Amino acid sequence: MTLLMTLTSGLLWLTAGKTRRDLSGSAYLQSLDPARAPAPVPRDATRSGEMTAQEIDGRLVRRWRPVDHVAGRELIYFPGGGFVNPLATAHWWIIRRLMTHTRAAVTIADYPLTPEHTYEQARAFVDAVYAHVADDPDTTQLFVAGDSAGGNVALSLALRVRDEKRRPIDGLILLAPWVDPTMRNPEAARLQRRDPSLRCAGLRAAGIAWAGSLPTDDPQISPIFDTLADLPPTLLFQGGRDIFLADSQLFAEKAKGAGSRVRLVVEPDGFHVYPGAYWTREAREAYDLAARFANDPAGVSGR
Repeated sequence: MTLLMTLTSGLLWLTAGKTRRDLSGSAYLQSLDPARAPAPVPRDATRSGEMTAQEIDGRLVRRWRPVDHVAGRELIYFPGGGFVNPLATAHWWIIRRLMTHTRAAVTIADYPLTPEHTYEQARAFVDAVYAHVADDPDTTQLFVAGDSAGGNVALSLALRVRDEKRRPIDGLILLAPWVDPTMRNPEAARLQRRDPSLRCAGLRAAGIAWAGSLPTDDPQISPIFDTLADLPPTLLFQGGRDIFLADSQLFAEKAKGAGSRVRLVVEPDGFHVYPGAYWTREAREAYDLAARFANDPAGVSGR
């Protein structure tokens, strides 16, 4: 582990105490601020590209196009936050670097959150955003990405696209995706001792709220319970100090066993969504690999 990763991990242990405490109990949802709102667009956004906005399915959706955009290359990004927290400043850090490295125009899909909304209510928005980008005749290459709960949303969308035989996704980029909100894996509880921010009890409560009338082991809620066959080429980044580690490993093994192309990159000392720490060598390596993936999804994801 590099010095910057060590220092960043230590800082998380110092600053994420409230998050750990809130997530340690099943009453987590009661700790949420009803007025919570997404972080504003970075003030220097135009230095990296053109930012535009429009309304899709009743919600504001932004598209950030890099100055060196590869014509026709599009990426839809779903931010994480445990299904309950909106887009944060750290998400803008990730989005900017994915955009500049992949040279894709990024559509930022800040989907409806729980407990105010459920998966079924958010699904209409997610599908509308996908249709808007996928059905555009100028779109020639389409990636879908997300971190944590946003990775779950990205994967659930990929399953629907596959099953409904819609315009295929050219590649998935997943940062510590939450593939199993049931939180049944006993390894997750064991990994809590090494994770500076996440805890199982609160996440389990958020997963139940997000599922609404569906069981939490429905593949649309917990994609790990799908066959995982015929997925798009997938690049998955996972930290070793993250309670999602064991499930990401199971997901990758199951998907590869079903014939899907999945490359799992595990940073042994990485925390949850470690590429968000863009100042570290490990994060830079992740974005460099994402750039190569955008140019050759099948080749980079392998077998």
